[in-house]
Amino acid sequence: MNATTTTASGGTHAMSRLRLWVIFFGILLGATLSGLDGAIVATAAPTILSELGSVSLLPWLTTSYLLAQVCTMALYGKVGDILGRKRVFAFAVITFMLGSMLCGAAQSMPMLIGTRVLQGFGAGGITALAMALIADVMPADRLGRYLGYTGVVFAVTAVLGPWAGGFFTDNFSWRWAFFVNVPSGILCLATIALVPTSTNRVRHRVDVIGATLIAGALASLLLAIGGTGGRVHWVSVRTIGLALLAVTLISLFVVHERRTTEPILPLRVVFGRVRALALSVNLITGMAFGAAIVYPPLFFEAVRGIDATRAGLLLAPFAVTSGLFTIVAGQITDRFGGHKVVPAIGMVAVTGGMTALSTIDASSSAARVVVCAMVCGLGIGLVMQTLLFVIQRFTAAPDIGVATSTVMLARLLGNSLGVAIVGTVFTNTLLHTVGERLPDFPLSELQGSPTRIAALADDVRTTVQSSFAESLASGFRAMVPLLVIGFVCVLFIPARRVAARMSSAPEEVPLADAVAHGM
Repeated sequence: MNATTTTASGGTHAMSRLRLWVIFFGILLGATLSGLDGAIVATAAPTILSELGSVSLLPWLTTSYLLAQVCTMALYGKVGDILGRKRVFAFAVITFMLGSMLCGAAQSMPMLIGTRVLQGFGAGGITALAMALIADVMPADRLGRYLGYTGVVFAVTAVLGPWAGGFFTDNFSWRWAFFVNVPSGILCLATIALVPTSTNRVRHRVDVIGATLIAGALASLLLAIGGTGGRVHWVSVRTIGLALLAVTLISLFVVHERRTTEPILPLRVVFGRVRALALSVNLITGMAFGAAIVYPPLFFEAVRGIDATRAGLLLAPFAVTSGLFTIVAGQITDRFGGHKVVPAIGMVAVTGGMTALSTIDASSSAARVVVCAMVCGLGIGLVMQTLLFVIQRFTAAPDIGVATSTVMLARLLGNSLGVAIVGTVFTNTLLHTVGERLPDFPLSELQGSPTRIAALADDVRTTVQSSFAESLASGFRAMVPLLVIGFVCVLFIPARRVAARMSSAPEEVPLADAVAHGM
């Protein structure tokens, strides 16, 4: 049955309910592909390293992807308004598919990392435009219901994603962790072809200079922290030079954003005590999320000898706990308030879980690591969404969309930094420890593959596994002071002011406008 529906974006289209559901499924399929990529690759990473290269490059499997995604999201939003979100979303999906195919065909770690950047460029557009495209199509009176379905789908796929990465690795090849995106992408493209072409176009001035400056700053910072493989010397001309370059580019970015007509990041949405502190905590919590999802599989596979499929399943409790306590936090704050107390408790939990992870060794069970990760997930769930609501309520109605997008960018950037920091400390410690304990052992053999480690002589295997566990613990330990800073930031949020603002009537902002610009 066809019906003329008023969409959330204000247009009218004659579409059957079946067509709406097909479009909704296609858009959501694309969104889940880009969102789950990190979890799938995390599970497959140890096997990838065993075939292509040194464990020291592990952080760049994730950070290269996230960096490209972070730096392109805002640009895609503007270009989508100019050219139409349907065609720009399709371009992003095609870019993601092309990157996935090249990732699956990669013959070396540098090639894989480079193609992950291309994949990230596509993911940036998918992430930026998916929810807005849903708002373009769905009837305004049912938009909230459809957006509720997205939460259920993301929760289910958060559990299946890590398992899928392990399943493909164990039963086919790690390359299928990337190739699987191709048929799914084709299906996504086929369904969004049913999306009516929007006539609602907005003329924008695209802030290319701002995007270039922030991309250069973030790349310099990540290179300073993570290096390009091997040990990173913290006090060296190269590291200090990159850090200074990052600071310089960030300074230029701030100056440029103050002066440009349409900044990629309006500074007014991050200024102010409450917004700045809440945004900082989201970034720091994002670091914990990145560390907790990327590195436990390395422990499961390299130290405990667990296959990739089961290692992926062992990530599921972390994902479920994080999602569950996001809902719990929303229920608590809606009924009782406590928008400062809840994230404070969350930061205590994240810090406690990460501290517990920093004490693991070769004798630690997989169950212990899973429980520690779940405690981290509990805290992350309590913190992120609660402080997102706080930022939204301390932001003027016209800026809610861009403020929400900024929080998402902070989380993704936090993921990148967390993976880079833990990875660098882990690599430095591992190479140093094995070099001391096994002077004749070729460091190039430290690939992290369970099959390779299992094939070593008993005494050598025990030493390598012990070194892996202790080095991972050192990486997690490096996160603890940063999480303590996050807790202090929460303490400095003015509780009475937040309580007064959260209890007052919010400014009216159309739901479709909020979704279309990042909510």
